[in-house]
Amino acid sequence: MKKDTVNYFMVGGFVIAGMLLLFFMLFKIIGAQADTDPYYAIFDNVTGIKDGVVVTYGGYAIGSVNEVEPLVADNRVRYRVSMNVRAGWKIPVDSQAQIVMPAIISDKQIEITQGVAQQNLSPGDTIQAREAVDIMLLVDSIARQLNQFIPQSTKNINQLIEKMSYSADQLAILLNSNNIEHLNNVFENADISSSRLVELSQSFTRLNRQLDTILTKTELMIDENGDDIRYTITEMKKSIDEVSGRIESVMYNLDASSQNMNEFSRKLRNNPSAILGSQAPADKHTD
Repeated sequence: MKKDTVNYFMVGGFVIAGMLLLFFMLFKIIGAQADTDPYYAIFDNVTGIKDGVVVTYGGYAIGSVNEVEPLVADNRVRYRVSMNVRAGWKIPVDSQAQIVMPAIISDKQIEITQGVAQQNLSPGDTIQAREAVDIMLLVDSIARQLNQFIPQSTKNINQLIEKMSYSADQLAILLNSNNIEHLNNVFENADISSSRLVELSQSFTRLNRQLDTILTKTELMIDENGDDIRYTITEMKKSIDEVSGRIESVMYNLDASSQNMNEFSRKLRNNPSAILGSQAPADKHTD
């Protein structure tokens, strides 16, 4: 009998403790709700916002969402969010409320960004709202743009590869063994002509030095050897005339070679394959 009384006493004490705890929690909840100020914000989209969503100020929790109410005006639906904010909390009039998601997998919340104005909002005022960027819509937009960009890029790359393949084929045709041999011959002839021009230029340089020497000596000898000087000048004029004739012949040959090179280059540019059908020129025999 004594054991049953002890059990009844423990059960009664447990029930009383539970009732006291329940009354304490109700007091805290009612007291917390009574010690808040109402504020509002109007959004175009309230996806993820419902009663009880946390309201933060600079990342610090200062209240929660109390109610979301649709407003219809001019065939447009917007949503007024009622928020219970800690009583006495100072919110500048230029502050902004925005729906944010602190982490990728976290719930959305309303973040109030502090303004810089000296004047504060009064309880019951509407906080300026700033629409949030929907990450999912942004990702979907990027995906659509990629779906349009990738096929077009692939098409352009394929066209580029085809053009490169065609150019490689044409280059392979142009650079066969016969054409390479002809080009080598052209370059060798050009090198020979260049060497001869260098030699000719050196000859002119030596001739110029000789003429300078002659002129210098002439100034000293002109009074004593007038007849010899006239003879020497006459012979030198003959030599110069002969050299001039040879120079004209060389320049004529160079001009002909240049015209042939230009004609060869023009044919090669217009039709690279034309050189494949060319024949070696016939040898000229001189008696």
